[in-house]
Amino acid sequence: MQAIPMLISIHSNAHRDEANEDETLTMLTSGVLELYENRAVIRYEETLEEGMPAQRVTVTIENDVATMSRNGDYATDMVFRMGCRYEGQYHTPYGDMELAVYCTRLRYDLAEDGGELLLSYQLDLNGRFAAVHDMELRLMRQGDD
Repeated sequence: MQAIPMLISIHSNAHRDEANEDETLTMLTSGVLELYENRAVIRYEETLEEGMPAQRVTVTIENDVATMSRNGDYATDMVFRMGCRYEGQYHTPYGDMELAVYCTRLRYDLAEDGGELLLSYQLDLNGRFAAVHDMELRLMRQGDD
């Protein structure tokens, strides 16, 4: 399948608790979308902090399950399936942590001209509540093809 160049807008909110303000991340990056008969793959690079190297992110959506793999200094694999909990590892330069996600929203609509992926999930680190995340990826096709 051909990799279709995309401009990707990422907007994420982390709701920690009532006492703290939400942590918001907005980013614009380039990437590609690969569409198969029953699967979509989104690939892009993101920079978590200025001065840090970019990290490769791959999101695969198949059979109403989204998997997100992040490589680099802060590496992890997360699986999002509505109403299901996934446990894994979060690797950092400071050590590894147990990670768990519980997906409460998974919606997507992807085509050759772009689309969107909407995720909501609870994130636990080392067995303790960390935040509720709302994440939106919006894709717009680049180029004249």
